[in-house]
Amino acid sequence: MKIIRTLLTSNACIAAIAAISLLSHHALSAAEKPVAAFTSDEALKAWTSVNDGVMGGVSKGGFKRSEQGTLIFSGELSLANNGGFASVRMKETDLGLAGTSELVVKAKGDGRTYWVDVRFADQMGASSYRAFLPTTAGEWKETRLPFADFKLQAFGRELPLKPINPASIASVGFTLADKKEGPFSLEVEYVKAAGDAPAADAKTAQTIVDVAKAAGGFKTLLAAATAAELAGVLAGEGPLTVLAPTDDAFAKLPAGTVDSLLRPENREQLVAILKNHVFAGRVPLAKALEVREAASLQGSKITFKFEDGRVLIGKAALLKADIAASNGIIHVIDQVLIPAKTETGPLKASELIELAVQRGVPIFNNGDVAGCAAIYEVTSEALRTMESVPAQSRATLAKALTAARAETSARQRAWILRGAIDTTMASLEATK
Repeated sequence: MKIIRTLLTSNACIAAIAAISLLSHHALSAAEKPVAAFTSDEALKAWTSVNDGVMGGVSKGGFKRSEQGTLIFSGELSLANNGGFASVRMKETDLGLAGTSELVVKAKGDGRTYWVDVRFADQMGASSYRAFLPTTAGEWKETRLPFADFKLQAFGRELPLKPINPASIASVGFTLADKKEGPFSLEVEYVKAAGDAPAADAKTAQTIVDVAKAAGGFKTLLAAATAAELAGVLAGEGPLTVLAPTDDAFAKLPAGTVDSLLRPENREQLVAILKNHVFAGRVPLAKALEVREAASLQGSKITFKFEDGRVLIGKAALLKADIAASNGIIHVIDQVLIPAKTETGPLKASELIELAVQRGVPIFNNGDVAGCAAIYEVTSEALRTMESVPAQSRATLAKALTAARAETSARQRAWILRGAIDTTMASLEATK
């Protein structure tokens, strides 16, 4: 998304912009980007209210447009039934906030402290980034809220976070959750985005492997990926989400375990362990905590929960979340997640294929074609290292991988690799 630098220098420009329903009816400075204004009833169609009734509470909160063209968010907060929040928010849309660094809110409150919420397109549930919006009763105030001051939270608890990418913001809203029962009212004249965001970090153009190498502390993980012949997949187009154990995490394994796994004869078990740390598609922490469980490419169910002030992924503690790469996301963890099936041996080749199809088909049908292709790519790489797969099938898989990586269409990559996987399955069944 291109960085937006709006320069409003003529009366004609200002007049044209003022005609758009969501723009502020005030003249904008050169560095400001309108987010929401309420100069027409049409603008309210972009908003909705969400109160604690979704969790059994009885708080009442809603919104309306005043005769003066402002949004009035009002109601009554109740702590009954473990409730205690009321909120309004914009419906998901592309706000075009790339290049900005803060929100500017003009509002008049009742002396209570509200939250300003921002959410991303894949994060429209219980979690959000929030910043305080204190008010003085009956007094209009313009408050500037740098994105750096927003904190990621879910279910009222603060979570580890990465800096907000303004280009990804898809919703802005207001919440009252100050644990004080009684009526409330917040009147909002406008919300704008302003400022210049820092230049994009060149690291965001790096693959998962590049980021891990640059960060240091992941030498064992990278060596294992190389030994399992999966490093190419982690450097491929993806998208993938990787749970990355640190070198210290691998050091916690029983003495000799890592050396044993790196031996060629144990490659299948190593592949199974590494795949247990990979998910298809981008799974940011906020989304993972909302769904609470996700299936790794190995097939294990990995749980995500917030407990005792920290995030647990399986049995591992989260050390750092949402590290961006060009082909996915990295979450750093302090333990190696050994899949239960490796206790009695790795998956058989046929089981691996069945799992890949079981995971890939619904993802493909739901529109995540690139995620499906990533599953088939990891599976194809794993299959061609397995001695139980006939040599001719391993050659077919290698040829398909080469062809798929030269293909620009994710849909075609998925079909190329699926064809090779199906052919491999047929050869396995023929040898039974």
